Formats: sequence, C-alpha cells, structure tokens
Amino acid sequence: MQEPQLNRIAVNAFRALFSSCPDFCNLQSTFYGWVAFLATEKRRVVIKFCRQAGRLSQEINSLNRLRSMVDCKVPEILFFGCEEGHEFIVMEWVEGVPANELPNEAHVLKVFSEHFTDILINMHNQPHDEGFEIAENKYDSQIIPAFEIWMDPVFQYVLDRESPFSAELKNHFEKLWDDRQHVLEPMNEKPSFVHDDCHLANVLFDAKTFKVAAILDPADAGIKHREFDVFHLNDIRPELDLIARYVAKYPLAEGYEMRRWYLSLWDDAKHASNIGWYDEQSFMYKLQEYHVLSKRTGRIF
Repeated sequence: MQEPQLNRIAVNAFRALFSSCPDFCNLQSTFYGWVAFLATEKRRVVIKFCRQAGRLSQEINSLNRLRSMVDCKVPEILFFGCEEGHEFIVMEWVEGVPANELPNEAHVLKVFSEHFTDILINMHNQPHDEGFEIAENKYDSQIIPAFEIWMDPVFQYVLDRESPFSAELKNHFEKLWDDRQHVLEPMNEKPSFVHDDCHLANVLFDAKTFKVAAILDPADAGIKHREFDVFHLNDIRPELDLIARYVAKYPLAEGYEMRRWYLSLWDDAKHASNIGWYDEQSFMYKLQEYHVLSKRTGRIF
C-alpha cells in the first residue's frame, strides 16, 4: 500500500524543513495523486504527490502564472523535493472551504457565483496578443492548429491498441476529431489565459463572506480560449448554472452549449492518457449530450 510510504515522506519533509514533527498528518487521495495536510500549533502546510511524472513542476509554473492573473489567493510553493522516488511539493495551507460544499442558500450561492465569475472574466479579459500557446514561448494565431497540437497526442492514445477505450468509443473519437474544424471555428477569436480545471472542487470560499478565498490546482493552465474554463463550470453543483451566469456577463459565440460537451470529452480523454483513468459510461453520457445539442442547434457534422 502506497499511502504509508507517502505519509512517512510527508512527515520527514516537514521535520527537515521546520525542525519539528507535525502534530498530525492527514493524507487524502485525489484524482491526480495525494495531498497531505500537516500542522503544528505554529505552522501548517500542504504536501502534494502526483501519479503523473513531471506534473508537479508543471503545476509550480502554472501557480506562479495564475497568481499574476487573478485577484484572489493562490498558494505559494515553499519547497520542491523528491524522496524514495516520489516527487512532492510543499505548499502554504490556504484558509477556505471547498466551493463544492457551498451551503444551499440563495444569498450564499449568489454572492459566490457573482464573485467567481467576475474573477474568471477579469482573468480572461487580460490581453494576450501572441496567440494560442502551443509550447513554451511558441504560439499560433489560429485555434484549430493549436487544438491539434494540444490534443493529437491524446487522440493517438485513444486509438492505441493498448488503450482502455472500447472500439465503439474509438470510432466516436475519430468522428469527434473529424468534427474539430466546424465545432471549434467559432472559438477562433482572442486567446485568454485559462486555469483549465476550474471546477468548484478547485476553488475555496470564505466561510464568512462567501466570496472566493483561493483558486487551486491549475496544472494545465495556459493561454488557450476561455471556453476551456467555461465548460468546467457546471461539472460540480450544476444547479448553480455558473455557465449561464458567466455568459450573461460575457457572451460566448453561438453553439457554446454544444462545445461544452465536445471540450469535456477531449478533456476526459486527456486525463485518461495522463493517468489511465477510464469511465466508459461517463464518456457515453457526454457523447449523447453532445449529439443531442448538435441536432438541436442544427450543427450536425
């Protein structure tokens, strides 16, 4: 079992950095790895481990970039280390409650939703004249070739004979790939810096004001298109309908409801290629939503 080893590494890292043992270490499993919460009476930190090699260094860079883009707290990195073959980062412990735990009260939901969508819109509105980011210091002015560079490795993974994707899903993804020109063409507008995983579990709220306290886990952040953030907004607590709140303030090109599912399918395929996650039922559900909206909007490809 890996957890006892990671728990030991976290405690040893805390002791080495702060010359004291934590009073407790609470290790929790997450989608991409594990997070340990450690504390003494005077100091509290978070230590993250990741299932995917190289992702933590990517997250450090993304956190630093995000910090310059948003007017709310983004955790500081205190240390990046490797012990017993496991990379880890030590981060400051940020006060707040995960936004997926928002109380179901109209006033609370309104305050949070207005503040969160304002933060995203302000981030998306900052100028990025170079184009869509395809590599470090490399850009493309067009969304289609940029998307192809981002997603072609994912597409090849889906089609690989060793991938967990069923033959039916592979056929569907071939059709989705063929659809890319028509589906994404309306997104060929100004690029934006995006968090790229901004569902509510990656946002903390202030328990007193109900405003956003912090934004976390932007490992895939970059200069893309703002819809790469928008499609995540209803992933958790869809009754808040954050997508509608966002669009009411900052309209999107026609067909965004359909593109939400298109981008979400490719995002899930990306997660599959990164760590081997696979949920065929979830893929089929999203494909159904995509096809229903394609017919409803007359955009059948």
